[in-house]
Amino acid sequence: MRRLRWVSPLETAFILLLAAVLLASVREAGAALAGPLPFDTGTLNTTITSPTSVAFGPDGRLYVASLTAIRALTLDSTGRQVVATEPIVTGLDTMLGIAFDPTAPASPVELYVSHQNPAATGSYQGVVSTFTGPTWTRTDVITGLPSSAPYSNHFTNGLAFDSAGVLYLAQGSNTDAGLAGPHWPETPLSAAILRADVNDPGFEGAITYSPAAPPLDHEVNQTGGDVTVFAPGTRNPYDLVVHSNGYTYATDNGPPGPTASLTCTASGGPVSSSDELNLIEEGNYYGHPNRNRGRFDARQCTYRAAEAGSGIGFTGPIAVLPAHCSCDGLAEYTSNAFGGALQGDLILAEFVNGEASRIELAPDGRSVTSISTLQAGYNLPLDVIVGPTGIVYIAEFGANRIAYLAPVPVGVGGMVELPGAAANEAPASGASTNRGAGVAALAGAMAALAALGLGGGWWLVRRPRR
Repeated sequence: MRRLRWVSPLETAFILLLAAVLLASVREAGAALAGPLPFDTGTLNTTITSPTSVAFGPDGRLYVASLTAIRALTLDSTGRQVVATEPIVTGLDTMLGIAFDPTAPASPVELYVSHQNPAATGSYQGVVSTFTGPTWTRTDVITGLPSSAPYSNHFTNGLAFDSAGVLYLAQGSNTDAGLAGPHWPETPLSAAILRADVNDPGFEGAITYSPAAPPLDHEVNQTGGDVTVFAPGTRNPYDLVVHSNGYTYATDNGPPGPTASLTCTASGGPVSSSDELNLIEEGNYYGHPNRNRGRFDARQCTYRAAEAGSGIGFTGPIAVLPAHCSCDGLAEYTSNAFGGALQGDLILAEFVNGEASRIELAPDGRSVTSISTLQAGYNLPLDVIVGPTGIVYIAEFGANRIAYLAPVPVGVGGMVELPGAAANEAPASGASTNRGAGVAALAGAMAALAALGLGGGWWLVRRPRR
């Protein structure tokens, strides 16, 4: 039973104090967390040989691709233990990207996969297929995508959908810096972020070329298929993210050098080996040459180093990443863990450096304010994904496992404790405790009440059970 009770000015002040402290705790949790954020580290209790890509499905399961197989992992309520495993597909070749269409029905589950068909013609072995549950029937949605095999290791990599169900593909190059030999020359769809409106009723995914045989020079034309270049000039973009802010971001691996295409006929050096984080926008050229497309767009014949920034006819990265880091997997941190301190940041897997890193974006999303290490010591981490509760899952290609970083709760008694510090220690520079903010809020509320001549009030309360 509920009833109305008069609350005195003193009780009102106490209620306001509690409300102010709790509100300040939520709003300032991120500011108070100076230094490394506290995560519990561990690995899932399963072995997956050479995992390459991870994604959460609409059924809540964690889907994990290796080079040849895919499994769906059912996690327990903590997100740290595998309680069931379902094999989805085996026997494929070089699977490097998996994704789910957000506009598709939740059931039956439809999984998109990028992989290779070694039996296909020459440098056009890339395939995107769907596997639809519960029988996991395969349908090839796109065929004839570029592949640098057998001369190099650039393939069709990460996949991502926008909110309208349009598919974007991170497509590797055929060359190191635009120059053919010993590699295949570039082709119409290589070295780019590609776009495919796979939900269009008339979509045609069979890509054809003239000449149809493996290219011996740059004189190759696309003659069929509804896959187009969205943004040219990425050398080997491993992963891409369609962010909640509306922008698309992609990692890109730098060339080993030493020479690059400088014009449609000339070459030279030096070449930067830096990796990149790019803000991908339609039509921008990001600096890796493709002389095939350069026949119609001369800017694509000229190599641009990551450190050159942006200029006339080319767009530089929003962050220059370490040379040869093979910075690959990328995910948006969507959880409000740590009071939202990481929300909207990008999480990056650094393959060679063995790190999971945090990339903080500027408020407008068009630049990077800082990059820091979340956790080091991984064995060739290749991909990363964020779970619904804020746990970061890392595909450790070199260790045959899935590692995790689970946020540690830091709110204690309405006050945020700084990691590694006693509660009575002063916060680090730039941080503040929430108690002071709560007291200030209380003082303001009390002053307002006094100015209005108000103190107590009627409150709806619940009568205790007898």
